[in-house]
Amino acid sequence: MQHPIRSVLLAPSSLLLLAAHAIAATPQDLQTKQDHPPSAKHQPSPSKPGKNETIEVSASRHSLLARNGSSATKTDTPIEQTPQNITVITQERMAILNSRSVSEAVRYAAGVSDYGSKDDPRGYFGTIRGFSPDIYLDGTRTPDATSSQSFSIEPWGLEEMDVLRGATSALYGSGQLGGIINAVSKRPNTGQKNEINFQTGSYSRVQGAADIGGAINASKTLLWRFNGLIRKSDTYAKNIKNNEIYVAPSLRWKPDDKTDFTILASFEQLDAGSTAQFLPAVGTITASKYGRIARDFLSSDADYDVYSKRQVAIGYNFTHKILPNWSIIQNMRYAHLDLDYRFVTTKALSSDERTITRQALLQSANYNNVTLDTRSDLKLKTGPVKHELLVGVDFRSDFLANRRGQGTAPSLDLYNPVYRAITWPSYGTTTNTNETESQTGIYAQEQADWHNFHLTLSGRGDFTQSLTVDNLTGLRTPQKNNAFTGRVGLLYSSPYGLAPYVAYSTSFQPQVGTTRLNTPFLPTRGRQIEAGLKYKPALNAPWGDHFMLTADFFDLVETNILTPDPVDSTYDIQAGEQRTKGFEFEGIGRLPWKIDFLASFTYQDPRITKSTTTSQIGQRPVAVPSHMASLFLKRDFHILPDLVSGIGGGLRYTGNTAGSLPETFAVPSQLVWDIVAHIDYRRTSIQLNGTNITDRRYVAVCTRSVACSWAPGRAIFVTLAYRW
Repeated sequence: MQHPIRSVLLAPSSLLLLAAHAIAATPQDLQTKQDHPPSAKHQPSPSKPGKNETIEVSASRHSLLARNGSSATKTDTPIEQTPQNITVITQERMAILNSRSVSEAVRYAAGVSDYGSKDDPRGYFGTIRGFSPDIYLDGTRTPDATSSQSFSIEPWGLEEMDVLRGATSALYGSGQLGGIINAVSKRPNTGQKNEINFQTGSYSRVQGAADIGGAINASKTLLWRFNGLIRKSDTYAKNIKNNEIYVAPSLRWKPDDKTDFTILASFEQLDAGSTAQFLPAVGTITASKYGRIARDFLSSDADYDVYSKRQVAIGYNFTHKILPNWSIIQNMRYAHLDLDYRFVTTKALSSDERTITRQALLQSANYNNVTLDTRSDLKLKTGPVKHELLVGVDFRSDFLANRRGQGTAPSLDLYNPVYRAITWPSYGTTTNTNETESQTGIYAQEQADWHNFHLTLSGRGDFTQSLTVDNLTGLRTPQKNNAFTGRVGLLYSSPYGLAPYVAYSTSFQPQVGTTRLNTPFLPTRGRQIEAGLKYKPALNAPWGDHFMLTADFFDLVETNILTPDPVDSTYDIQAGEQRTKGFEFEGIGRLPWKIDFLASFTYQDPRITKSTTTSQIGQRPVAVPSHMASLFLKRDFHILPDLVSGIGGGLRYTGNTAGSLPETFAVPSQLVWDIVAHIDYRRTSIQLNGTNITDRRYVAVCTRSVACSWAPGRAIFVTLAYRW
């Protein structure tokens, strides 16, 4: 679809390129400051008077605690001065926990559920503060995270992962109220630490990975990096694979300390299946008269089930300093994915409590996504007040060709299965749509620092339009929505390291479709109030200074939620409302005696407060826990100058969740133990990771009475790595 503002966006972009006379990458607000730490200096070389030699000090992030929470403000703002509860999951943290997916990377973060520890190759299906988050890559949104057409995020290719809790529309535009997860790609740098590793372990997993790079020329103004991974693996679900090929080359040009340009590309081929094997609550949550269903039971079909996805992305990031206090920043990415998805789902449990009726699904999708974000960052001072003014415009365009067919599949005995051939459904007979959506947003932000007070004011206007074409009926559904969202936050930094803050923010999310009267749906609207306290000790504090504690209260309300039309339940109206209140605590960093730690506690009360379905009012949404807690501790020991060993462990508690709506049964709480141990000798290391180490048998999640999934059992992985 042609958007009327698209030409306006492209023209300034071209002018910026001419004005900057070069494009640069690594935007200040999104890149881990690996190649620009606070101590980096640029000095004239004493050996060559009259010529300047750029000396760039690089440092890898060997810490659980990050310095900046840049994604929250799109500026280089320290976490302790950001009026929002954010978690920056560093590369070191992902390595220690052996994070094989987004779900595993966000473990131990407050307020974040990982869908009952059930790793799913199709994507991330957890929640933040009771709402599904949006997934971003390098500051711009990826294709839909809550559907099978999601854009895969490979942790091996990431520098960090930022968890922003609450409404983020004031900077990022349309999105879910719960927050976003922003993945930051690895980029070339002069302090490149090369690594190759090999991993094996549970599920017959065999994986090799490489992260290499360096300088192309002697002046080190042209740098390259290559991340690659190849894996052959089963999963805890019988006959379901998780095979992957991933490559991510990048090229960076940094001719001076003003201009920086990085091209980022990636390709992923995923050949897997759905680990969400849908089983009845009778036989999983409670025993049937025949006992319990096997944990690796396949409710789908080994000869039919497939989840095959090919995705490619290419884009760039640049920064150009026009003046020492004024920078122009731009991110751009084009992403494409093709999906072939076949699955057999459970429809009902027969009265004999051992036979399920099933339905075969056949789905394909073609998804194109273009994002462009351009902004100006100006720092200045008026009297005693320091200002940082951010003004930007971003554009996103999505196209999805969605085809789906479904048909009846043979019934299956849960306790003596006999798999009969699946008759393939006809292609595109259930769903055959083309969806086009575009969004243009103009935003501004003021960060004002006066003495120890830090004020953040953000506002954004969005212009969205979409067109859904039903190829089966010929019906065309155009929609246009404009929205303004904002945020205000105030934080006080005390001399003792305590920083109380309060913030208010709003969000919106367009809804595709129409009412029974053919009136287009309005966007859902959200609002959040958050008040909290951060503590980061002063430098050289006797009890340590490399950790941070955060506690906060929050209240989120989302309105205009779709709910069945009381006149005709085949249609929806926007009369629903959902609210989540709660408390979070999180600690990250290093304690005395060199003990690394992650700690979190979450209490939240998610409730449906309005609905045309009376039985749902006051109920909890499915799969959202009310209580979560976790603790992880790790200690390294220097045995010899070249020999270091370490050991650690953690536990994760997830409270019970509603198994259906209304809540006719609950999924019991979970307590899972993890372990890690490693030995490093010079450039070589061996690391062992274990999850659910006690092999506890439990149900990860239920969304209805015949949609329950077992959690994985004990899993052990060993990684051999060589670094130079």
